[in-house]
Amino acid sequence: MADFGANVLASSVALLILIAVMGLVYYFWSKSNIKKKSKYFEKIHTELAPGQKVMFAGGIFGTVKSVDGDVVEIKVRSGAVLDVSRYAIQEISQ
Repeated sequence: MADFGANVLASSVALLILIAVMGLVYYFWSKSNIKKKSKYFEKIHTELAPGQKVMFAGGIFGTVKSVDGDVVEIKVRSGAVLDVSRYAIQEISQ
């Protein structure tokens, strides 16, 4: 019976080590993905210029009419002009 207890303890320790290694791999993988996305969005938000076609996180498409600080005027297909935050822009599609 003592042999059974030792086997269970060894299996538990091995499982905990495996879970810890998987956790570390996930942590570093997530950190690198967050860094890549952060650089991507920083590039997008600093390179906004009139005439570019953009897409918002909600799926709305439009054309940049003007950029004034953190506020961007976007012209949509219906002809309406929207004032939005530059950080709401998800993608430049041109």
